[in-house]
Amino acid sequence: MAINVESTNQFVEILQESASKLIAVDFYSTTCPPCLIVDRIFEQLVNQYPTVAFYKVDIGRFSEVAAQCRITATPTIQFFRKGRMLSEVRGADQKKIVEAIESGLAEGNGEPKSAYGVIGHSDVTNMVVKTQSECLNQNDDHPLENVFTEGDSVLESDVDEQMVIHVSFNQPIKLHSIMLKAPLDKAPKNIRLFANNSTIGFDDVDSIEATQSIEMSESVYKNGGVVNLRYVRFQNIYSLSIFVEDNLDGDDVTAISQLAFIGTAVDTANVSEIRQGEHQHS
Repeated sequence: MAINVESTNQFVEILQESASKLIAVDFYSTTCPPCLIVDRIFEQLVNQYPTVAFYKVDIGRFSEVAAQCRITATPTIQFFRKGRMLSEVRGADQKKIVEAIESGLAEGNGEPKSAYGVIGHSDVTNMVVKTQSECLNQNDDHPLENVFTEGDSVLESDVDEQMVIHVSFNQPIKLHSIMLKAPLDKAPKNIRLFANNSTIGFDDVDSIEATQSIEMSESVYKNGGVVNLRYVRFQNIYSLSIFVEDNLDGDDVTAISQLAFIGTAVDTANVSEIRQGEHQHS
């Protein structure tokens, strides 16, 4: 069964243990009904994945640890290897938890990371905080959340073809590429990216220099929709604003069916800071 963490020092030792194995940590609250579902999921997975160590952290008892790991909701499951967080799953979603475990084990076995054909990087879309992300000029019947879910649903613009999409991440990332899928007749054409500026509106896009401007084409979409960014400019990204200026066919409505982010999480679980917090509160 999963082991309950009983001290801050024990959590530090867990991070050190991740040097040799994959660690799954369930950050939970005693007043959170979905956390009980994660308990049952972990009970199954402990037997299914004997090489993975499963732990539980009560955020009520260890608020400093939760703060260092940027926990803002429960249940949140984080996966660690070699002292750094590989991925995070929010909610009692067994499919996503299993996918995160499989991905973490594959990385530990020396298999190269890959996402949408980009070698050496991972899909970090699961680090998007949907409740802190928004789209200006969206059709409310076809909202932003559709680009982060499976199926045929799309995000559509409303009064004209332009949109400003604000995306927040639950921890800083190094962003290597973005991936867009869209119906070709309404697919975005000219896009401007603004790093770490979540207040940009339509009145600002021409007066503020974009971190990168991109011109999409039909061939890019047909070849997977992946665009590599100027990596050196996207090294510590906690929010990204995307201005969609127009679309390929000059239509009054722009649509996006999927938006994904490819890169690497910046290490956030600082062992020395967690230890310092323990001494201050002992």
